[in-house]
Amino acid sequence: MTYIARVLGDRVQLQQVVLNLNMNALDAVSALTEGPREIVIQTSLSDHHDLLIAVRDSGVGFSEEGLRSIFDPFFTTKPHGIRIGLSISRSIVEAHSGRLWVARNDDAPGATITFMLPLHEPPHG
Repeated sequence: MTYIARVLGDRVQLQQVVLNLNMNALDAVSALTEGPREIVIQTSLSDHHDLLIAVRDSGVGFSEEGLRSIFDPFFTTKPHGIRIGLSISRSIVEAHSGRLWVARNDDAPGATITFMLPLHEPPHG
């Protein structure tokens, strides 16, 4: 079944978050020298009817230090990273009453970064 989910927020800022997460996933899979290079973008509704957007990649993933520091300003895992992307993305999502988090993939290499935004109105479809 297809639902139309509406969130209230700054379109440009939320597009920047999605673009940043996609660019990070592209960078992660580009660093691979072998194996599948996959990126999956998934939207869903949480049990509380919040919108969830997840960007999952089969890239290099994160170390323990990386997982602890990934949202710190000026932290990067990239040799030429600008060191502000995920910190700003999290700030944007939180300014929209949402939440952003990262997890290692349990069943495959890589990581999944997910953000949640409250719905402006109940989903309909």
